[in-house]
Amino acid sequence: METSFFYLIKKPKNNTNKSPLVFLLHGFGSNEQDLFSFSPYLNQEVTIVSLRAPIILYPNSYAWYNIYYSGSVKSYDKEAAKLIRDKLINEMDYFINKYDCDPNRITLIGFSQGAILGHAIAQNSNIKNLIALSGYVDEELISFEKTNNLSIYISHGKDDEVIPYEESFKTNKLLDDHNVKYEFKAFDQGHGVNSENLKSFLDWLENKY
Repeated sequence: METSFFYLIKKPKNNTNKSPLVFLLHGFGSNEQDLFSFSPYLNQEVTIVSLRAPIILYPNSYAWYNIYYSGSVKSYDKEAAKLIRDKLINEMDYFINKYDCDPNRITLIGFSQGAILGHAIAQNSNIKNLIALSGYVDEELISFEKTNNLSIYISHGKDDEVIPYEESFKTNKLLDDHNVKYEFKAFDQGHGVNSENLKSFLDWLENKY
């Protein structure tokens, strides 16, 4: 089995067998280098894989699926979003096997479009921890089939100009309606991750790998 994704890899400091695995999914218009900047702050005994989305927008700018605007109306390629969701789930085993990781200790960290996909992937795979930064739950992409324990951390900027802060309230209500437990944090920031947000999710994850 091979992977179709270009990716960056950081192996455990001591090359531990069956290490925890952390997947990083960047946002629309970004690339695999973006969230890989978190890697020095994550546990050094984990395997970190930062994936590049397949759609080229501009040089060094990629998307998991296309987003369209007609005036103030935003839409997206729903079929492509579902296909990439399933592709990401199916190819996780490649990284687990290639880098000898523990299939029961997988963390997914997603930002914006990567967080939207993260919610959908985590509910339909063996993800242990989800960190969803500045995203939301898209009902078109998610089905609440998760039966084993899943820990979820959600954060959003109060001044987010890309995905409005109000979207987080809709997400939280949807998760509440499906009895999905999560931790939610709001920060005085726009569409990004400031130092307070970074420390917050790192502290949350510290004993959960």
